[in-house]
Amino acid sequence: MRLFLLRFLLFLAPAVLAVATAVDPALGDAQGTGVYRAHPDATQWHSLLLHWSWLLFAPAFLGLLAPIRRRGAVLARITWCAVVFGLVTFAALMAYDLALLAMEQTLPDGDVARVDATFQGMGWAVWGWQVPGLAGWAVALLLTPVTAAYAKVISWWTAGAALLGSVLYLQFAISPLPVNLAGPVVMVVAYTIAGWEVGRFRTPAEPATFGVFQDRVGRFGLVAAPVVFGAGLLTVPGLTPDVAAAVRQPGLAQASAWLLHVAWLLFVPGMLLLMRRGRRFTTVAAAVTAFALMHFSGLMVGDYSDLAVRLTVPEDAAVKVGDTFGGYALFTVGWAVPAMLLSLLGLIAVPIGAAADGLVRWWVPVLTGLGVVAFLAVGVGPLSVLSPLLLLAGYGLLARALPPRREAPVAEPAPVAA
Repeated sequence: MRLFLLRFLLFLAPAVLAVATAVDPALGDAQGTGVYRAHPDATQWHSLLLHWSWLLFAPAFLGLLAPIRRRGAVLARITWCAVVFGLVTFAALMAYDLALLAMEQTLPDGDVARVDATFQGMGWAVWGWQVPGLAGWAVALLLTPVTAAYAKVISWWTAGAALLGSVLYLQFAISPLPVNLAGPVVMVVAYTIAGWEVGRFRTPAEPATFGVFQDRVGRFGLVAAPVVFGAGLLTVPGLTPDVAAAVRQPGLAQASAWLLHVAWLLFVPGMLLLMRRGRRFTTVAAAVTAFALMHFSGLMVGDYSDLAVRLTVPEDAAVKVGDTFGGYALFTVGWAVPAMLLSLLGLIAVPIGAAADGLVRWWVPVLTGLGVVAFLAVGVGPLSVLSPLLLLAGYGLLARALPPRREAPVAEPAPVAA
C-alpha cells in the first residue's frame, strides 16, 4: 500500500504542476500589474494548484529518500531538510499571488505597486520566507534525484531525466504554451519511472544512518514545536488580535507570524517519526496530520500581506482587500479550512493512537487534547501560554516514551575457505 501511494504521488505531483503551469494567466508578455485582475478565476486555480503540486512533491521526495540507510546518508540529510523546511515554505508563498489578486480587484495599480514594494521590503518576509523557500525549493528539485541515484534507489538515467525536467521548468515556466509544459511533462515521465524503480530496490544490509537522523530530528521536533509555538503567541503585539497593535509594531508582528510558521513545521518531523512507530491508525493519522500541517504553516503568509496592505493604504481600503481575499471560496475550501481543521484534529488524534498502541499512557493524549482546546478557547492573550505548556508536556512525554530505533541485523561476510 505504501509503495502504491508513493508511486501515485510521484506521478501526481508533476501532473498537477503541469496543469497549474498550463492555466497560469501570466505567460509570455502578459506580465505586470493588472494581469490577475483580468483573469481572476485562472489566477485562483493557478495559485492553488501550484501550492498543491509543491506540497505533493514533499511526501513524494521523502518517499524516494526513505529507503536510504548509510550510502548517501549525508546527501539525504541535506535533501530531507530542504524538502521539509524549504520546499514547504516555498509552497506557502503561493498564497501571496491570491493576496495580489485581492489587491488588484480592490485597489488602483499605483497602490498595488506600493503594497507589493512594502511586502518585498519586509525583512522577515525576505529572510524568513523567500530566501529559505527558494533555496530549499531549488535544492529539493535538484538534489533529490541525485541523492536517490547515488544511493542506488533509482537509476542515474532516471535521475538525469528528472533533472532535465526541473531545468526545463526553471527555464520555461512562464513561456507561452506549449513550451512551458516541457519541464512538467518530462518530470511526469521521469518520476513515474522512478516510482517503479523504487519497488525493485532491495534494502542493503548496512547501518541505518539516515534513519537515525530522522528519528533524532523527529524527537527534537516534538519538543521544540510547542516551545516555538509559545514564542509565537507571546510575541503577538500587545498580546491581542487587534490589527492596530500589529500596525504599531510591524517588526514584532512579522516575527510572531514567522515563529508560528516554524512551530507548525517543527511538528512535521515528529509526525513522520510517529508514522514509523505506530500501528495502522497512528500511521494514517500522523501522515494526514503531517500533510495538513504543511498546508497550515503556509497560512501565515496572509499575515504578512495583510500587514503590508495596512501599512500602505487607508483602513477602509485595507478592509476591502481583506474581505475580498477572505471571499475566495477556492482558497477557503481548498486550503485554509481543511489545513486548520485536520492539523488541530490530528494533533489530538495522533497521541490517542499512540496510547492505543501502548506507546504512552492515556493521560498523555489528554494533555495534548487540552492543549489544542486551550488554543481554540484562549487564542491570543495573557493566558495564551497555557496551550503551548500543555502541548509541551504531552508531546515531550510522547517523545521520551518512544522506544529506540530497532536496527535490522547487518549481514556478516561469509567465511572464506583457506
